[in-house]
Amino acid sequence: MAIIRYPNWPWSDVSTALEDFERARRQMDRLVSAFTGQGSAPVVSGVFPALVVKENGDKIIVEAELPGINPQDLDINVHGNTLILSGERKPDKVEDASYHRRERKWGSFRKAITLPDEVSPDAVQAECKNGVLTIVLPKAEQVKPKKIAIKSE
Repeated sequence: MAIIRYPNWPWSDVSTALEDFERARRQMDRLVSAFTGQGSAPVVSGVFPALVVKENGDKIIVEAELPGINPQDLDINVHGNTLILSGERKPDKVEDASYHRRERKWGSFRKAITLPDEVSPDAVQAECKNGVLTIVLPKAEQVKPKKIAIKSE
């Protein structure tokens, strides 16, 4: 087996190479946090909650999976055609417990999604049932199709 040494290799020292990789990883984490809004919260904005967005005639329906979250800990805002869903999942309060595995995340989350059309914010309805939040957003009047009457002589 031949060992080849590269005298001009930029990382002649392994510890320098590891420091460079660690610095690059931290920079990527900051960049991803800026886009996802993750910050220091343990729940990643881009992943939680899982959403389904669908259209049904004059309505846009958003379903969000939010098991174990109290509806009072949720905040729903609509600005133009952007829906912002934020809230907090609180950790279980079990005293004298020794966890062997804890995969459920907790903390604050914020998710903003662009809707396919503008909606009427005053007519938005939300209901939480069995851990699924259903938000019904009626489309704004200006985006609904209008029937045009044709005049004939």
